[in-house]
Amino acid sequence: MADALASAPASSTIHVSGAGMVAFINGKRLKSAEAIEAGRDLAEIAGAFRISYLDTARAFDALGGDKPEFAMIKEHDHAEIRIGDETVLKGFVDAVQLRIADGQVEAIISGRDVTGDLVDCCANPLGPGEYRQVDLTTIVGRLTKPFGIPVKSDIDPGAPFTLVAVEPSDRVLSAVEKLSRQRGALVVSDGVGGLRLTRAGTTRAPGALRVGDNIIEAETQIDARGHFSDIYVKGAFKSVLRPPKAPLHAGMKPGKSNPAPSSTLSASEIERRAVLRYGHAIDPSLNRYRPAVFLAATQSGGSEPTQMAQDVKLDSTAEGLSAHYGPAPKAYHGQKRHKKRKARPPRQPSSPWTLQDQADWRMRTTRAHGTIRLYTVQGYGVHGVLWRPNTIVYVSDPYAGIDQDMLIGAVTYVADASGYRTRISVVPLDTYDLTGAQDRVQRGMRRSGKIRARAR
Repeated sequence: MADALASAPASSTIHVSGAGMVAFINGKRLKSAEAIEAGRDLAEIAGAFRISYLDTARAFDALGGDKPEFAMIKEHDHAEIRIGDETVLKGFVDAVQLRIADGQVEAIISGRDVTGDLVDCCANPLGPGEYRQVDLTTIVGRLTKPFGIPVKSDIDPGAPFTLVAVEPSDRVLSAVEKLSRQRGALVVSDGVGGLRLTRAGTTRAPGALRVGDNIIEAETQIDARGHFSDIYVKGAFKSVLRPPKAPLHAGMKPGKSNPAPSSTLSASEIERRAVLRYGHAIDPSLNRYRPAVFLAATQSGGSEPTQMAQDVKLDSTAEGLSAHYGPAPKAYHGQKRHKKRKARPPRQPSSPWTLQDQADWRMRTTRAHGTIRLYTVQGYGVHGVLWRPNTIVYVSDPYAGIDQDMLIGAVTYVADASGYRTRISVVPLDTYDLTGAQDRVQRGMRRSGKIRARAR
C-alpha cells in the first residue's frame, strides 16, 4: 500500500477547518514535515503511512549544527499518526529514502501499522504445524499471539476446523486470510495494534459522495487483465468417512469385519468427494473464454458436511470443455456471442463452507481490483466522524455511471500545503462478501449506456 500512497494523485484544495493530522516518531511530534499521508486498504489489510520532507539548500547548513528532523528517523522506529485527539495508526518505520540533488534534500519516511509484521513474517517457524478441532477465532489468536497483536471477532466463528496445516514458510497473514475465507469472514486491521474478524459493510459512512457537491476530484481506472470468465479453486483432503481400519488387517478374528461407514455412498464415491474438490464461479458479463485457477493452499473439505456436499455441476457447453473434456468450439467462437450464461446462485445460510465460496470470493475481488474508483473530499470526515474503510457509502457519479451504495475499500488521509483532505476508494458491495447477502451487480449500475437511478 505504501506504493499506492506514493503514486496517488494530489489535488489542488484549500485549507479547511477542523482537526489536523500530526505524526509522532518515538513519541516525539514531527514539526517540519511537508506532507503526511496515512490510510488503510481492505485489499492490503495492514495500514500504511508516508511522511515527506523537501528542504532547500538551507538544510545543508543544519549539518554544521543540529541534524535535520528527518535525519533523526531510523528504520524500526515507533510511529503514530493522530487526527485531532484520535489515533488512527500505530506502527513502525519500514523504509527511509533520502535524495540530495540540485540544492535540495528530499526525504520520504514510510511504514505500516503493527500488523505489517504479520504480512512479512512466518507463522510458527518451530511448530506446531497442525491444529485440530479449533475454531477460526482461536487459531487466528494463536498465530498472532507471539507478535502481541490481539484479535477481536464480530462474527460467529462457525464450526471448528477438522485440521489446520500451517507450513513453516507460510506468512501469518496469508494463513489467516485463507482460513477466514473458509468461514466467510473478513480480516481487517484496526490500524492501532489489533486485528478484527468481521463482515463486509456492516456500518454506514458518515456521509455520501456526490460529484458536483463534496467530491473535489474523481478518478476512474479500468484494467481488464484481472477479469475472468471462469474461476476455479481446487483442493483435496483425505476422506473423513473412511472405515477406521482396512477391510482386511492383521489381528482380525474369523467371521468379524469392520463396520460399514454410516454413509450410503460407495467407497469410491466417498473417496472421490474427498480428493476431487473444486469450486467454479462464472462471470456472465464476460463473453470471452478467460479461465483462471487458484489452489486452496489450506486443507479443504476436512469435515463430513463439506465432503458430503456435491461439487457444482459444470456447464460443459459454455465453459470451454466438451463432455469428453476436450475443446468445445461452440462455447466461445471468435467474435460471435455465445449463449447467455448464468452466475452461480448465492449460498444458502445452511450450506457448509466449500471451495465454491472461495471461487465466488476470487471472482468478485479480481473483478473489483481491476477497476479503481477514487474520490477526493475536503477534510477527514463529516461532523467529527472520520471516513473509514469497510463502510457503506452512497455514491452519485454520473460520469462513471454510479448512483447507488458502494463499499469503501480504502481510505487515505492527507495533510500537506494544499490542506486537509481524504482520498476514498470504493468497490461494489459484494467485493469482500462471502455470504451472498450483497451478491451480484447492484441496482443503479450503468447498463447499455443508461443510468438507472435509484430514489433516495
